[in-house]
Amino acid sequence: GLGDVYKRQHRHSIKDILEESLEHELHALSLYKKLLKKVENRSVYLEEYTRGKIGEEEQHSLELKAMLKDFG
Repeated sequence: GLGDVYKRQHRHSIKDILEESLEHELHALSLYKKLLKKVENRSVYLEEYTRGKIGEEEQHSLELKAMLKDFG
């Protein structure tokens, strides 16, 4: 019925949002890795800051991948 259609659409839209979020996290991760190459051996502060951001993005990516698995 209509309720089933709504549930499928809702589930699909959540999966789409998670996939798009993962794309953004992976893009941010690649940018932080590029930044790290630029600041390495130039600024300990910027290296540590960037490493922290890389860690955060990796964690976010893992969380999104786990959520996407649930929609498998």
